[in-house]
Amino acid sequence: MTRSEKSGIKTLLFLAILLLTAPASKSQNLYDLDHSKQFARYLMLTRQYQLAIGEWERVLFLDPADSTAQISLVRSYRLAGNPQSAWIKLNQWNPYGPLTGESATEALRLTLQLNDFQLFKSTLDRSVNLSESQRSDFLIGAYLIEGNWIKAKKTVDPSGLIAPGTNKALQDLLLSTREIPYKSPGGAVALSALIPGLGKVYSNDWKDGLFSLVFVGTNAWQSYRGFSQNGPRSITGWIFGVLAAGFYTANLFGSWKSAKEYNDQQIHRIRHEAESLLYTH
Repeated sequence: MTRSEKSGIKTLLFLAILLLTAPASKSQNLYDLDHSKQFARYLMLTRQYQLAIGEWERVLFLDPADSTAQISLVRSYRLAGNPQSAWIKLNQWNPYGPLTGESATEALRLTLQLNDFQLFKSTLDRSVNLSESQRSDFLIGAYLIEGNWIKAKKTVDPSGLIAPGTNKALQDLLLSTREIPYKSPGGAVALSALIPGLGKVYSNDWKDGLFSLVFVGTNAWQSYRGFSQNGPRSITGWIFGVLAAGFYTANLFGSWKSAKEYNDQQIHRIRHEAESLLYTH
């Protein structure tokens, strides 16, 4: 049985319980305000966020001033993977001025999920009443999600972002980035120019690095043998020479790509871990 099927069965059971436990005078109305709120909370609890969006919209149709439902609708959009719609909804109710409480934390999560770091900074300025630890958590999250940390380790001391009460897991993740080396694509190319494949080894791609060294070296050696035995008109020498030159050039590009992919993989891994700590709830 799939997860969606299990969720569907649980939802039907929940509706049945609501129907059976409702007072007789209201038992036929599962769409009133109280029942809609109960059902929306249940959908959130069971991570059926797309369905929860519709239910919170119903709640707000019945009670447009319900601030808890407003924030819950924004959160449902965000957790359903639609931060743009969540941001639009949030700004319908908070277009300008200070942001407080859950409005502030939801707004900050959304700016990070949207990868808009200028918007994050302006939203952080609007977010009043954040505790020192909350502000630290979001600053660390922005620093890690943006990904510039991999180049900035020598010029930025990340410990300055840590405040008392900072999320311990986030703090550990931040400090762990100091141990992740940045691989220079230009440096990888230079190394492979000297010894084919060395740039890939530098980028932790040992297998491809060794393959490049062997393949370029073998073809270069065969080319040398051909020219040594038959002179400049050696067909074998030219064939293997062209192969060696082609793979040597490809090895330079491959080394640049390997270093870049290494950096991107580290950035993506840290970003994913930071996101899971900041806004999976």
